[in-house]
Amino acid sequence: MGRYAGPHLPSRSENSSPDRPAAAAAASSSASSPSPSSSNPYGVLTVDPPGPTEAVLTITGGTAGPVALTPAQLEALGTETVTLDEPFVKQRLTFSGVAMDKVLAKAGIPAGANITTKALNDYEYANLASAFTDSHAIIATKRGDEPVPFDAGGPIRIIFPDGSTLASTLDAWNWSLASMRLTNGG
Repeated sequence: MGRYAGPHLPSRSENSSPDRPAAAAAASSSASSPSPSSSNPYGVLTVDPPGPTEAVLTITGGTAGPVALTPAQLEALGTETVTLDEPFVKQRLTFSGVAMDKVLAKAGIPAGANITTKALNDYEYANLASAFTDSHAIIATKRGDEPVPFDAGGPIRIIFPDGSTLASTLDAWNWSLASMRLTNGG
């Protein structure tokens, strides 16, 4: 099953909070759709993980042209592991993933460019590429030793080490990241 074939993921809303970011969207689900668990702070349903040859991240607008990366291709760029205070579940968790500066370099996106990150549920966040790289953003592919589950913001998500500038900007923690695009040339 492909990652886009899963259920519609609820969107963040004006009524959401850091403790329950998708609560309002989950409450408005139609009767024909299963409701996400109210104990899941991400407000998403469990779906099958992507296949080994399925791209989990698409990057457009850089000098390298469109780039589509599988989890293995992402990890081949070099991974690092960080333990941090995950602000949505309020726990210390360990994640492994690829530094965003490596991903942006592969796509040919300069530090001065504006980029927009987009989740599977169409949630978007825009900022300078340098804001992400200066905050040591990581595109997490694993939580602990396992792939990041969809119900925890997977298959990939953006995380920030404790104390970094964007660590306290909850909107920047894009879960279920699907794409990044250059929105200006910098």
